[in-house]
Parts: sequence; structure tokens; C-alpha cells
Amino acid sequence: MATDPLDDLLELENDYYKEGYDAGVADSTYAGLIEGKVFGIEKGYEKALELGKLHGRALVWRERSSFSVKEVPEESSTPENSDSSRLGDIIKTLSQLSDNTRFRRHVEGLRTASDSATIAKDNSDEAVTEFDDRVARAKAKAKVIANIVGESLNSTSASNVGIEDATGLQARH
Repeated sequence: MATDPLDDLLELENDYYKEGYDAGVADSTYAGLIEGKVFGIEKGYEKALELGKLHGRALVWRERSSFSVKEVPEESSTPENSDSSRLGDIIKTLSQLSDNTRFRRHVEGLRTASDSATIAKDNSDEAVTEFDDRVARAKAKAKVIANIVGESLNSTSASNVGIEDATGLQARH
């Protein structure tokens, strides 16, 4: 039996469908890689920023406590030292915290857990898990310290909190 000359014409739609599908798979593979990298960078930045904030809190709490009051020399006039002296002046204006061993132990634990110099920065599963564990430990330490000091960890004001944010709700007991 002879082949119909219109078979190629009838298969034209299927050929274009297959060609478009193959092009879409190739494009989406590339776009997925790029999107995954951007997402990874964003999440990594968010986690590092949070860890940096916790480390900063640990340093401020340590400086506010009476066990580590240090004077900055007045004669230093380099830009680096002027920044640190301004920070020292700001910390001096904050209320001093009482010195007790429990508080000191928690502050040093928070400072150690949030120290970026000791964190593995490779992209292995073990390093990511260890990083997440350290962030969780640092958050827990910061919460304990905030309770000891009587300060809030939440830096947003109550007027800024939306209805979706459960942290703004005050429980009645």
C-alpha cells in the first residue's frame, strides 16, 4: 500500500509540539539552575544576616556587663578607632547589666556559637546542617539572655506588627 502524501502534513502539528517541548525542557533546565542559585544566595544571606545580628547582640551584651567595661583611649584619631570609640560611647549610654556567672556563660556561649570565623562556609550537606544548628543554638542562647536581662529580642514596634504576625499578640493570663 502506498503512503499518503498528506501524512507529513498531518504530522506537522505533532512535530512542532515535540520541537517546542524539547526547547522548553532545555530552557527550563537552565532557568531552574539560575533560579536555584539565586534562591540559595538569598537564603544564605538571610541566615548569615541573622547570625551576624545575634553576634552583634552578644558583643553589646558583653560590653554592657560590668565584667568587661573597657575604656577607649582618647588620643586615637584614625577612622577605624573613631568608629569604635563612637560605638563605645553609645554602649556607655546604655544601662549597665549586672554581672553573674550564668549571664556571663550564656553571653560567651552566644558569642562562640555566632562567631563567623569558626563556621564552615562550604556547600556540603554537613556544613549546611551544622550552620543551621548553630543558628538555632544562638537563637536559644539569645532568648535566654534576653529573659535574664529583661529585654525583648523582637526589634519591631507593636504598631508595625501586622495581624498575620503572631508575635505581636499578647497573651492574657
